[in-house]
Amino acid sequence: MKLYTLGGYNEVGNNMTAVEIRDEIVILDMGYHMEELMDLDEEVEAMPSKLMIKKGIIPDDQAIYTQREKVKGIVIGHGHLDHVGGVAYLAGSYDCPIISSPYTMKIIEQQISENKKETHNKRIVLNQGETYSLTSNITVEFVKVTHSIPDTMLTVLHTPEGRFAYGLDFRLDNSPVLGETADTERLEELGREGIKILVGDSTRAGDRGTSASESSIRDQLRFKLDHVYRENSAVVITTFSSHIERLKSILEVNNNRRKVAFIGRSLKDYTFPASELGYINLNGVEIASYSGEVNKLFKKIQKNRDHWLIVCTGNQGEDRSVLNRLSRDDYEFKLQTGDHVIFSSSTIPTAVNRAERYKLERDLKKLGAKLHFDIHASGHGHREDLRTLINLLKPEIMIPGHGDIHKLAEHATLAQEEGYVLNKNLFICENGNVMDF
Repeated sequence: MKLYTLGGYNEVGNNMTAVEIRDEIVILDMGYHMEELMDLDEEVEAMPSKLMIKKGIIPDDQAIYTQREKVKGIVIGHGHLDHVGGVAYLAGSYDCPIISSPYTMKIIEQQISENKKETHNKRIVLNQGETYSLTSNITVEFVKVTHSIPDTMLTVLHTPEGRFAYGLDFRLDNSPVLGETADTERLEELGREGIKILVGDSTRAGDRGTSASESSIRDQLRFKLDHVYRENSAVVITTFSSHIERLKSILEVNNNRRKVAFIGRSLKDYTFPASELGYINLNGVEIASYSGEVNKLFKKIQKNRDHWLIVCTGNQGEDRSVLNRLSRDDYEFKLQTGDHVIFSSSTIPTAVNRAERYKLERDLKKLGAKLHFDIHASGHGHREDLRTLINLLKPEIMIPGHGDIHKLAEHATLAQEEGYVLNKNLFICENGNVMDF
């Protein structure tokens, strides 16, 4: 079994890994490096793939591209852009199918359409608990896990050389607002059957304990809205557009007390597919994405500003987001002294994000808005969640992924606590490594 660590081993995001078994290769994820994307001054849609690789926006797949005739499948575990963003630019170079869950496939199709790329790969939709025989040597299995986007799967490759588990982006939420809990019964069963290698999620490996449940965040949102609605002022909530579970919670705790507006292009992009699959009910929600729609809806809201709950993009302070433009007074709707802005999110811990969030908060405070922070639970498992996954799967070899060297080292330290030995059955990799096991 040969492992290619193509992206996500020097940074958070940019995820891409490949596994080779008997001259057959499976690619796992093709993601954006979101920090590099946010720092970009030009439109990414018009940029050639080679330039995007050079700028570090998508992974460098050269090690696989040079032997692309071996590639038998591209498997995408969930729909976040740091896992699917590169599909539109890279997948078309490989004559093989793209395999993903139902919601993830809708996001992939949307990305391909928006970026106007020709991608002729066959699409294969795989549901939780299902398997697909990719070749006589490789069977793909999707195991349900919880995360901050629907249809997130832990991928297992069953091969003659052993089972390979790819467990990026998960948490173990025992009381999710949307969907089922993680299939820990199957994970434990796989541990008994034997897992040769686990690539695990290091994003929150340094955070103690377990990640909070989404149902507890729903309770916090209910308490917060109960409080701010008494003041008869404008209320804005910003969260991650892909966090369908959080958006569902917002609609539930609003409980028709105010009209709801979803404003921002990415909110429309993520909620429409979720609505089609029955994951969120958008009846009665007014949605605006492009400039003309947004201005028209904000003009309507301005007339009865205390009758609306505005949900908008921009929780990271992105320059062209709706919330950032609100902070600069770019719309007919104006934030006033005493209006409330609720951040149902955390700041992604990168230098660019921290700087953008600082500027956003400064500008909102200048307008007199009251800011409410950190009504959020990470979609990434904390230290004890990661320990649980290791103990369920009991991999022979542990490889931390999805992080910079500090996060990978935190995850490696945890693995050492569970008996793994560095450079024996525990390896810290970098982008571009090729390892034989």
